Amino acid sequence: MRLPGVLPAVCALFATAALLSCSSAPKASDTVITVKVQGDQSAESGQSYYRQGRFALALQFFSNALTQYTSVDDGAGIVRSYIGVGRCYAALGQPDEAEVVFLRARQRAEAEHDRALLFDSRMNLGELYLSRGEAAKARAIFQEETMEPRQGRTPSQNAQLWHDLGTAEKGLGNSAGALDDLNRSLGINLGGKHLAEAASDYYMIASVYSIDGRYDEALQAASRALAYDKQVESSPGIAKDLYALGLIAAKKGDAAAAFDWFQRSYDVFTTLGFKDEMRKALGGLVAAADALGRTSDAETYRKALADLGSS
Repeated sequence: MRLPGVLPAVCALFATAALLSCSSAPKASDTVITVKVQGDQSAESGQSYYRQGRFALALQFFSNALTQYTSVDDGAGIVRSYIGVGRCYAALGQPDEAEVVFLRARQRAEAEHDRALLFDSRMNLGELYLSRGEAAKARAIFQEETMEPRQGRTPSQNAQLWHDLGTAEKGLGNSAGALDDLNRSLGINLGGKHLAEAASDYYMIASVYSIDGRYDEALQAASRALAYDKQVESSPGIAKDLYALGLIAAKKGDAAAAFDWFQRSYDVFTTLGFKDEMRKALGGLVAAADALGRTSDAETYRKALADLGSS
């Protein structure tokens, strides 16, 4: 199907095309190599900024990469850039824009007959649905991938598929199925020493345990997630783990521990400029301070929450 609209960055292609049509332009083969290298460099910068949680800047570089790859019709580069752009839109709270871009990625990957690219586009689309609370829709996308030959996926891809299926099962209330899938993913990631992915598995396992009221197991899993995220220096992951530990401690009735975790998560979210998450951490701090009878602290964080506003 045809998808609406054109990514704004692609508008720059007209200027690129005009330059390449000039008689003074370099040979076509040299141009393709040069532009692909530029696209690779832009994409690498986008990945770096994304890992740092600097999503707006990452979006700029992925958009540049998309323009560069499209100017030489590099199918693989186009799909990877669409995925990068879509992930940035999702992180920036623009899910509708992300969905359009991920659908474009899947469409082009199908045209390229590239299993790896099709896998990536499916997974990102399904993960977007998960983030919108559409677990059934997400599971359908992931099950679509399970119909493909297993040998067409790498161990890392199998781990991602199990992780996402587990997350979808969690969203549908199937805790046993979720833990089974997530632990299968964890086993693959630990075996391959994929620490960031293992951290994500532990984080989700902690969430399942917390929902089931298994708070000690939840704290243990979240602590392991934090340890691995620290090893890879993933600031967004560290902040999420700290906040999760605060939530679990609060649910367990340990207000003192919750206060400490929320304070640490707020500090990290602040360095990242994640205002929505800062508000959540401040809300946790207010509740924990009230539970501890720390009236002055509670008022301080209420004021900080009011000052932050809702924008």
